[in-house]
Amino acid sequence: MLVSTIVIAALGITVERAVEIQFGLPGLIGLLILRIGMRKRNTSCTCVGATVLVMLALSVI
Repeated sequence: MLVSTIVIAALGITVERAVEIQFGLPGLIGLLILRIGMRKRNTSCTCVGATVLVMLALSVI
């Protein structure tokens, strides 16, 4: 149980750092909106966060 919690926390930190490096502040804002929407089970907020991240990813390509 403890090991899986540590692994999940490390994965979350890694994803957050990767988004910060790749997309900067807009990426962190999109990730924050997505995370808040998922925690509060608000589909509108989740969709907005996901859309921001997808648009940032498409602009890099």
